[in-house]
This record gives sequence, structure tokens and C-alpha cells, in this order.
Amino acid sequence: MPNTKLSNNFKITFLALLGYFTFCSMDSMAKHLVETLEVTQVVWGRFFFHFVALAIYFLIFRPKLNLRKDFKIQLIRSLLLVIATFFMFNALKRFDFVDIYIIFFTSPLILALVSAIYFKDILTFKGWILMGLSFCAIIFAVGPSMKVFTPALIFPIVPPILWAFYQFFTKLISHNREPFVAVFYTGLFGSIFFTIYNIFNWTPIEDNMVWLKLFALGTGGFFSHFIMIYAIQLSNLSFVANFQYSQLIWSTIINLLIFGVPIGTNKVFGIFAIILLGILFIKTEGKKNT
Repeated sequence: MPNTKLSNNFKITFLALLGYFTFCSMDSMAKHLVETLEVTQVVWGRFFFHFVALAIYFLIFRPKLNLRKDFKIQLIRSLLLVIATFFMFNALKRFDFVDIYIIFFTSPLILALVSAIYFKDILTFKGWILMGLSFCAIIFAVGPSMKVFTPALIFPIVPPILWAFYQFFTKLISHNREPFVAVFYTGLFGSIFFTIYNIFNWTPIEDNMVWLKLFALGTGGFFSHFIMIYAIQLSNLSFVANFQYSQLIWSTIINLLIFGVPIGTNKVFGIFAIILLGILFIKTEGKKNT
């Protein structure tokens, strides 16, 4: 039995790390694509080919889904994710890859505040301290890169806010055991909205390699969600959430190897602090609810 549990934990850990690595790889692909394409075209590719991959999966495995259950909340969640992606890809066009990810990790802090207000789930004193220190670590890590305030800062700031509310609405329907419903609606609404927009604003794409990259971006989106859903089904959301901070490591490696951007000392210490404080925060608030 202990060996079986160890093997299962190893599988969950591997899947979680692979899922979060795939998310980072997707964003690096998006950053590459927005250098030559309109952001709206890249967002379209992200959701259109996501939906194509999902449709193929449905045709092969024919999962039974109740698409009417929690429809309004599913709609809100999908719209939040689609809008967050639009802002995220705009941020990728304008800012350093790692800086965007560091700012994104204000999301767990925002979610904790929203949950505390709505569910009356008051944070512990230690939780408040860890939250404050995490915010300071984020400021320390990105401060030197973003000394000058510009209107473009709205692009990296909005995604973590929207993502926090996306997770909040996920909590509201935690009773719904059909995670593929959310993946379905996200791909559907994202495809419809940006297809309509791009009909009137499309810039021709003549390079077949660019089409292949858009396809990889969209299918990667579906694949990453599929992996994370499987990992959560094998374990639970709280355990898998511990590995979300691996994105700071993956993004740093990708930034160095793909984009050739070295990491500064402040980022090294800042990222280490964010990971440590974030995991401690999850453990502290998790114990309170067990």
C-alpha cells in the first residue's frame, strides 16, 4: 500500500509539473507569435484550435456531459478566462516574460481576499503576514524592471485579477464534477467571439509555419487543461495547487534559453521568496479548513 501511494503521488506530481510547464510553453509560443501577428489573431488561434482539439476528443471518446448545469456561472468563468487571455497576450507583446509571471502570482492573494469576504472565511494572523510578505516579494522582484508607470501596465495587471475571479467562480461550482464542461465553454466562446472580430480585422497569414504554431498553441491549451483535470481527479485541487509556483521556474528557464534574457539577482531572491511564501500560505490556510 505505501508503494502504491508513493507511485500515485509521483504520478500526480509529474502531471502537475507537466501541466504547468505546458502553460508556460504556450505563453512562450504566444509571445513569439505576437511579435509578427495581431494579438487578436493569436488569441483566436489559442481558442479556435483548442476547440478543434476538444471536438476531436469528444468524437473519439464521446464523454457524457450536462452542458446546462451551472450554465450562467460557466459562462462567466469562460468570459473571464477569454478576456484574461487577451490581456495576457498583450502583456507578452510588451513586457518581460518572467515579470509577467511574477505579477500573475498576485492572483492567489486576490483570490484569498475575495474568498474571505464572500465565504466569511477569515484569514489567520499568520495568513495575513504571509500574504503581505508575498506582495512585498513580488514588488521586490519586478520593481527594477517597472520603475516607470505607463498605461500599458494594465495588460499584466488585469490577468491575475480576472484569474482570481475565475477561480472564485470555480469554487462556487465545486460540486460540479464535470470539468470538461468548463473547457468546452471556454473554447466555444473564445472561438466565436474572436472569429467574429477577426472576420472584419483579419491580416492574411501566408506562412504555413505560422499556422502550425497557432495550431500548436491551441492544442497545447487543450492538452494542458486535460493534464491538470486528470491530476486533480487523481488527487485534489489543494495538492495540485502547490505546484503552480513551478511556473516561475519554468518561465525563468524559458526566458533564458528561448528569449536570451538573463535573470537578475533581485528576481532570483524574489522568485525564491514568492515560491516559499506561497506554499507556506497554502499549507497554513489549508490546515485551518481541515
